[in-house]
Amino acid sequence: MIYYCMFRFPPASASFILEQFAQYGTILKHVMCSNGNWMHILYQSKLQAKKALSKNGKVFGSDIMVGVQPCIDKSIIESQKSSFANSLTTTIPNRNLGNMRPLTAAYHATQSHNQVVPSNPNTPQKDTGFLAKAMEYIFGW
Repeated sequence: MIYYCMFRFPPASASFILEQFAQYGTILKHVMCSNGNWMHILYQSKLQAKKALSKNGKVFGSDIMVGVQPCIDKSIIESQKSSFANSLTTTIPNRNLGNMRPLTAAYHATQSHNQVVPSNPNTPQKDTGFLAKAMEYIFGW
């Protein structure tokens, strides 16, 4: 995941810009600059982030042109790396799986309905005689 920096907008319209960029995907985190005209946004997926990146130079609200680029602020990047490392070390809580049916049981249950039965003498068979082959050749049967 990569932070993207949105810049070149008046600080008073920061919430409007954040609302506009929320249309391109789920924003996991955003960091506003307190005395500047930029913010850093972290999207849920790379596809969403690329969609936001494609809006570089787009005019919003008829008079606000916004620039978008990957974040180069080292403090933001380091905070992202540390939060990612912390999320990797968290453990998944142990859940009681006694009620759940294992996936293999579901697989075997569906497989048993679709078994092929051996052929019996009453099953029609393709004729392989000379006359059948000639008719197939002539008529395309």
